[in-house]
Amino acid sequence: MNKLVGTSHALSPRLPLGAQSLIGALGITTLLFERLPGYDRIRRIMRGLGIDTNTAAGAVMVSTALITCYNLGYSTIAGLIDRYYSTSVRINSEDTLFGDFFTWLSEEQAADLNLSRILSAKKVAGDGTDHMNEGYLRGRERPRGKQVYRVQYLPAPGSRYFLDYRGHKIRIMMEEVGGGLMTHGFQRRTVWLRSYGRDPAVLKELLEEVLQKSNARDEGKTIVFHANMSPHGRPPSWQRALSRPNRSMETVVLEREQKELIIRDIEEYILPVTAKWYANRGLPYRRGYLLYGPPGTGKTSLSMALAGLFNLEVYALSLSAGSLTDDTLAMLFAGLPSRCIVLLEDVDASSVKRTPDPPTDLSSSPSPPAHPLLPSPRSVTKANVSFSGLLNAIDGAASREGRILIMTTNHRERLDPALIRPGRVDLQISFKCASRDDIESLFLNLYSVDTGDREALRIPEGFPPMEGIVELAREFSRVLPEGVFTPAEIQGLLLMHKKDPVAAVGAAGEWAREKRAEEKAKEGGKVEVNGVTPSKSKRVIEGGESEEAGLPNGVEKRP
Repeated sequence: MNKLVGTSHALSPRLPLGAQSLIGALGITTLLFERLPGYDRIRRIMRGLGIDTNTAAGAVMVSTALITCYNLGYSTIAGLIDRYYSTSVRINSEDTLFGDFFTWLSEEQAADLNLSRILSAKKVAGDGTDHMNEGYLRGRERPRGKQVYRVQYLPAPGSRYFLDYRGHKIRIMMEEVGGGLMTHGFQRRTVWLRSYGRDPAVLKELLEEVLQKSNARDEGKTIVFHANMSPHGRPPSWQRALSRPNRSMETVVLEREQKELIIRDIEEYILPVTAKWYANRGLPYRRGYLLYGPPGTGKTSLSMALAGLFNLEVYALSLSAGSLTDDTLAMLFAGLPSRCIVLLEDVDASSVKRTPDPPTDLSSSPSPPAHPLLPSPRSVTKANVSFSGLLNAIDGAASREGRILIMTTNHRERLDPALIRPGRVDLQISFKCASRDDIESLFLNLYSVDTGDREALRIPEGFPPMEGIVELAREFSRVLPEGVFTPAEIQGLLLMHKKDPVAAVGAAGEWAREKRAEEKAKEGGKVEVNGVTPSKSKRVIEGGESEEAGLPNGVEKRP
């Protein structure tokens, strides 16, 4: 080895600088190889094969240098192409287009995804039609009630995937974005779509196709969004919660005059010329409705039916959410689209009032024993939204125009007049217990079965024809008293006999008597609320406290 090093030094004055460096590196490499375990055995094998050790070491070094130069050159050239000869589109996971794109990718490009080596698997619900086979239709099999799932494969985060789209190579890159988690523990992600060339037309065509496929899937459905209160201080956003088939207005139990009134009002409001009419007169382009009446009379059903009729999305919000504040409420209203329905249900049940409730001393009254599964009456979570914050979100200076606000309540008398004044609530619709016509309409709506659905629903042979259904509906409306039961209660009775209208008519009289007996028992009995039993001269108010009853029945004391 000393001879080799000496030779390299002796030759160094006669060789150029590059050759000197190479021979010196070879000498160092040979020294390192000699210290490796088993080097002598490898050298004997290589000598037996007629391979010189120094030549092999030199070949390894040259190959390493060539590979390094290739990688460096490739990354440099690819970076220059990506920077100067490509177009890109970024989609964030907070945008609904993110989910639409990957749904399209899994459906339209499934064959190409199967060729990828790095995938992300996701469990998704099936469409629920797999059980509709011949055995089920012929009555030989029972329907499977459990949800059927399938596996959806998508590009994994950090991977790069090439997609062939209309003769173009589209590069898909998925990245995980740090700095906080979304709800349900999912980390924020970003997908990049990149095409080579200076024209972004192919990316625009791809995203337009994705949007068209999404609209086709949602055709005939009502989309409902819920508020997403993101953790870690992130701003709130609207998240798609569900989609359901559009509900027909004929299934909503409401007086025809009131139904036609609200339909005409919304139909005129959403006309493009109406927005210009409002602007020319300096009026805020907003519309508000109040639906009030007993629970189970169809207030939410009307809201969903109106959304389906006018093809509007529903943005549902609960004012009783403990994480809701004035700022988050304003952000949510600011993030609404220009055409949608904002649904505030049971506004009377929320704790949003003009003035807070007076402080109450609960120390003097005995507390009921704590139950591990029930919340304590002293620790009821209330919303952090003030009354002024609610009004500013509805019609403040920064409030979104073009939307339709629908508020529902079971007790209109409990609402502050400032909340339902004209300008905030433009039309009030009253819901009552079912009239005779409503009872007949409910019966006809449930038992009007198409001929094609009789086999799928396993309708028995003796099911009456349509003429018999009409006669049974009249008899059913004569048996039940009008103005006593809500449509939801009557619908519950009919669903117990959904394949036997004759039995429904026969059971109606006894069902009505039992319901009336239950109501009388509730009115005459003493009901314990939060451990306090009211006497004849006292009534129970929220929180378990008792108060002198100096008001007639049905009238609530206003603050």
